[in-house]
Parts: sequence; structure tokens; C-alpha cells
Amino acid sequence: MYIDLSSQPLPPIYKRKGKECYLDPIRKKLIYITPEETVRQRVLSYIINELNVPMEMISVEEHLSHYGIKSSLRADIIIKCFTKDEELIPLAVIECKAPGIGLGDKTANQMLSYSDLLGCDYAMMINGDEYFCYYYAEQEEKYIQINSLPTYKDMLADKFTAFDPGEFPDRITYDKISEYLKENLDENSTDISDQTEHNLACASFNLLEGTLTPYRKMPAGQYKMFRLIEDYGVRMLTYGNASGGAFYGPYRSFLIERDGSTEFVSIGFSVYNTSAHPDVYKTAMNIAIDNEKESHHSLQLIIDDNVRYTGNKFTFYHHGRIAVGNKGSGKVSELREFVNARYPQIISGNQFNLGSLVYDRDWELDDPEVIKLMENLISYALVRDEYRAFVKSQK
Repeated sequence: MYIDLSSQPLPPIYKRKGKECYLDPIRKKLIYITPEETVRQRVLSYIINELNVPMEMISVEEHLSHYGIKSSLRADIIIKCFTKDEELIPLAVIECKAPGIGLGDKTANQMLSYSDLLGCDYAMMINGDEYFCYYYAEQEEKYIQINSLPTYKDMLADKFTAFDPGEFPDRITYDKISEYLKENLDENSTDISDQTEHNLACASFNLLEGTLTPYRKMPAGQYKMFRLIEDYGVRMLTYGNASGGAFYGPYRSFLIERDGSTEFVSIGFSVYNTSAHPDVYKTAMNIAIDNEKESHHSLQLIIDDNVRYTGNKFTFYHHGRIAVGNKGSGKVSELREFVNARYPQIISGNQFNLGSLVYDRDWELDDPEVIKLMENLISYALVRDEYRAFVKSQK
């Protein structure tokens, strides 16, 4: 959801040691200007001017320890109120991010952890124009999404409007994708590159639509290399890759178990380019893994370079090249040995064959051919991470 904060006034600006600062109206101190601070100051203006929150009921960058919580964390904005017993308590917490920072699961978890620790009724996260608001329904013991943060008076009275997402829109069927992309794909697209060859773009979009369809799921159960506990649906996530890039958007997440370890594997699409060729934009299918140490793309399958099509059949493969963080690149020959020992069925000559799909229908996650492709992608990503751990352990 979106909100226009551009008309909200910013505080006076002064210079300190040659750098511009806002004179924060709540903290009564000079704060260096940053994109995130600008968002925070516009949000403060909004809740004071539009929601009529009294200034004395607002705290900014306040330590959670001030509320008896054993934590060094600080909340961006806390709105407070008095109880019937005249005790001052947190009512709402607002997490502010700089423009362009994704409001995905990571930010949501941060916001809701603050809200849980403080015992707030309301929680909000915002990056300047995009925002999400929640109300904690005590009887149901869960957060429900609401349209917006109510006025202060309505917050105190528990008056709010629950968010109605409406019906999930029908997917664009495979026979209409070509025309749809010709009309809508441009340089601002974030999932499919407008420079990707048209047939490959259509195949990518067909698979993307399948991963975003909530009511068709990859069957749970035992696969050769892992057990799929649950198709977890679509989540808004941010991941990095070995080159330091950051990718934010919708991912289809799968909760899996392998060798007694449970972790998330997520699959999403993004536009991809490199510093070596900054004007060349390709389409990537990203397979990300969350483990106890980090969240990252284990595999970025560049569609432009790793999909062959003959007639209406698309074959997904990979050359095996692999980056290993600050260790540089791994050896394809060593990775092949790992794959051969753990998941040899995808080895095909000098490449890894991940599966084929015939473009004669909507590709859904419960389609047998799509299931096989997903199994191969997840398994290959798991082996790649196992190989990375091996390389990092070598000194």
C-alpha cells in the first residue's frame, strides 16, 4: 500500500561540522540528514499533523531497555498512551526504512519483534511511500493487516479498518503471455528483462506466474535428496549473492528437511546485470537458501545463457560455474564430483541438465514436469552450498 508523504513538512535544517542536519522536534537535537532520517521525519510530521498524535506521546530512536527489556535495540518511532491506572505504555511502533529498501519478511520480522517485546497494539513499517500496518488481535493471538494507522483517538478506541486484499487475480494464461509482454515489458520491469529474447521471456513469465499462484502447490513428501515439509507460498524477501548484489521481491518458499536439518529454499525471478557489462540486462531465476548462518542466492540461473528452446520445448541447464564468497571461484570439476556423489542424474556431458518443459500449457507447481524441475533446482542448489562450505574449509 502507498502513502504520499511528500507534502509533510520537514524540520529546520542547520549545518554542523559542514554537514546538514535536521533539528528533530521530538529529540530536540541535531540529526545528520540521511534518506532514512528524511523518511523518519516525514512520518513524524504525518502522525503529528494527520493522526493528531500528541508530541509528548512520541519517542524516537528509543532504547527498548527503557521499558525493562533486556536489549540494546532501539525502535525508530514509538507512540505511547496512558492506561486507566495512569501508566505510560507503548501503543504503536513504527519501523522506518530508506526509500527503495524492501519491506519484506526481514523488515516485518524486525517490526513485529519490537511490537511483541513492547506489547504494542499497532505496528507499521514504511520506506517513504510504501507501507504495511498491523493490529494485534489479542483474542486470536495474531496480527491482522489493516488499511492504515488510525488517528490517535481511534487507536485508543481500537477503531481501525481491516485490510481486504480482494480476490486473487487470475494468472495470465500461456497463450496470452506473448502479447502481454509485447505490450507491458519495458526497461523498468524488475522480474523479466526487456532485453531477454522474446521466447525466453515468455517461458520465464510462464514459470514466474506458476510460482506466484497460491492455490497450486508443489506436493509435500520425500524427494530423492530432501523432504518437502511444506510449500510455504509466496513471501517478499531480500537476498544477496556472492558478488554483493541485493535482490528484493516475491519468492516462492519451500520448507525442506535434509539430513536432519530444516531450512527454507526460495525461488524467484529478477533482472540481472554485471559491472563488466552494465548496459546488458538479463533474466535470472534465483534459488535462495536460508540456513542458521546466512541467507543468500545459492544459484542464479541466467535464463538468457542457460535455457535452450527447440520448437516449443525449453530445456534448463547450467554450466557449473560457482562463486564462493571472498574465496573467488570454485572449480567446476570439483563441483561435478560433489554432484556425481549426491545427485548424479542431472549430469549431462559437461553441463547439468535441470529439466525440460513443453510450452503448451500453464506451468503450475503441481505439474509433474515442473515438479521435477523444482526438485532438480533445489537439489542442485543444496549441493552447490555443500561444495561452497567445503571450499571455505580449505585453507
